[in-house]
Amino acid sequence: MLGQLSPVSRAIKQQINRPIHYWKYVFAVLLALLTFGLLEAASILLYPQLSKLSCTADTILVMGAAQYNGVPSPAFQRRLDKALELYKQGCGSSILVTGGSQIGDNYSEGLTGAAYLYSYGVPISALLSETKSSTSVENLEFSKSLIPEGKITIVTDDLHAYRSWYLAKHLGYSAEVVGVFVPYQRWLYGLKELIKITAYQLGFIQLR
Repeated sequence: MLGQLSPVSRAIKQQINRPIHYWKYVFAVLLALLTFGLLEAASILLYPQLSKLSCTADTILVMGAAQYNGVPSPAFQRRLDKALELYKQGCGSSILVTGGSQIGDNYSEGLTGAAYLYSYGVPISALLSETKSSTSVENLEFSKSLIPEGKITIVTDDLHAYRSWYLAKHLGYSAEVVGVFVPYQRWLYGLKELIKITAYQLGFIQLR
């Protein structure tokens, strides 16, 4: 009869009318993202505490931070002071300070940091400056031509240590990272780091 459906047609119709539980897939994706985020958050918090310093690096690399007319910001000064401490302990034969300048600045972060270290007794022969970068990736990428191949010790904020290690590894460095404690707005700083490292890990930000 014309009004009847063939078995094949009925099967297709049943398949079309069958409820699709998309929420199961959405829940699975959200659970995976939550798990991934928690693991990354744990890495951000725990990496600076669990990482070991061997003091076998050739170069101490200071990640750039703000400077004000040739004077390091408090955050930058903390990093520079830690680099100075490591240098005096023999944990590197040279210090490379990274960081460019903002529009209107008279000084770069790299030169400001080097001048600060020189004022505390580090000889010019042991100081290097990278003065073009404006991001963490560029801090490391632009520094490669300035230092010999070998192990480096990166000095940065403790909540920035894990991402710095991740970027350094991607760029081919053999790196250890020393984190300097950030005394303010740690939850906001940590959240920003989580967003950035997740963007790298999931491919939303491509690394060269």
